[in-house]
Amino acid sequence: MSEIAIYSGHTIIYWSAIIITLGVAAGFCLSYALYTANGGKGSAMWVMLPIALFLSVLLCRFIHWYCHAEQYPGMLKAITDYSNGGYCLPGMFIGIFLAGLIVKALHLTDSAAGLYDAMAPGTALCIAFIRLSALFNTSCRSTIIIQNPIFKHLPVGIAVPTSTGLIEYRFATFFIQFMIMMLMTVILVVFYCRRNKISMGWGVQKGHIAIVALALYGAVEVVLDSTRYDSSFFRLNGFISLVQIVSAVTLLAALVYYSIASIKAKGFKFYHIIIWLVFAGGLALVGYFEYLVQRHGDWYIKCYTVMSIGALLMFASAYTAYLTVCEKEE
Repeated sequence: MSEIAIYSGHTIIYWSAIIITLGVAAGFCLSYALYTANGGKGSAMWVMLPIALFLSVLLCRFIHWYCHAEQYPGMLKAITDYSNGGYCLPGMFIGIFLAGLIVKALHLTDSAAGLYDAMAPGTALCIAFIRLSALFNTSCRSTIIIQNPIFKHLPVGIAVPTSTGLIEYRFATFFIQFMIMMLMTVILVVFYCRRNKISMGWGVQKGHIAIVALALYGAVEVVLDSTRYDSSFFRLNGFISLVQIVSAVTLLAALVYYSIASIKAKGFKFYHIIIWLVFAGGLALVGYFEYLVQRHGDWYIKCYTVMSIGALLMFASAYTAYLTVCEKEE
C-alpha cells in the first residue's frame, strides 16, 4: 500500500509520486546546468524534457506489458490506463535516446550525443529518486529474506507486509540502489567535468560520458536485478531477466565499440586480448553464480559477492578499452 501525502476530496497524491516528481525535476536541473555551462542551448533541454518524459513512460509501460502481459487486459489498456501495473526502466533510456534524435532533427542542437552526455548524471539522479520512492510503498520486493536482527533495518533490510498480513524483513534492493545511484551521480558529474573535452584517438567526439554511464549502470543492474522476485523476463526466457540481458549487452557493446576504436587508432596490441579475457571471465562469473543463486537461495551472500566482482571486471574491461582511445585534454 502506498503512503498518502495529500488527500482532498477525490484527489489522492502519494508520497512515492511526489518523490519521483522531485527526482525528475532534480535530474533535469542537473543536466540543464551541465549542458548550458558547456555551451549548450537551454532551449534544447527544455524541448527534450517533455518528449523524453512522454516516450519514457510509454516505453517503460510497453516493455512491462510485454513481460507481464498477465497483469493487463491488453496492450492498449496497458499504455492508456496507468492506475495499476508497473514499469520497466530500460524504456527510459530508449525514450531519452529517441528524444535526443528528435531535438537534433528540430535543429535545436548540433549534437544529440552532447545532450546524452549531459543527461547521464541527471538520469542517474532521477533513478536514485525513483528507487527512494519505494520506501513509501511495497514495491521493494527482494527474494532475500533477512533473519539476523542486526540487519533488519535500513540500509540493509526493509519490512515488507506479506499476503497474510504479517511482516517479514527482506534485503532493501531499491534502497541499496538508491545509495549506489547517488554515488554514481557524483562520479558522473566529476567524470563529465573532467572528461567532456577529452581528445579521442579518432578526433574529439561526444557521447562517451553517456556510453561509460550506461556501462556502469549495466554493471550495477546485472547484479541487483537478480535479487528481485518481480523481475521482467522475455516471454521465451525465464532464467535471466530482461534487465540483466540488456545490462550485459550494454557492457559488451561498450567493450566492442571502444576495442574497435582503439585498434583503428593504435593498431592491435596484446593488451586488447587481456582486456577481452578479463571481460569474458567477469561474464562467466556473473552467469555461473546467477545459476548457483537460483539453485541455492541460501548461498546469496557468496553468490552476489562473486557476481559483483564479475560485474566490476566487465565494467573495468570496457572502461579500460575506452581509456586506450583517450589521448589528451584540450
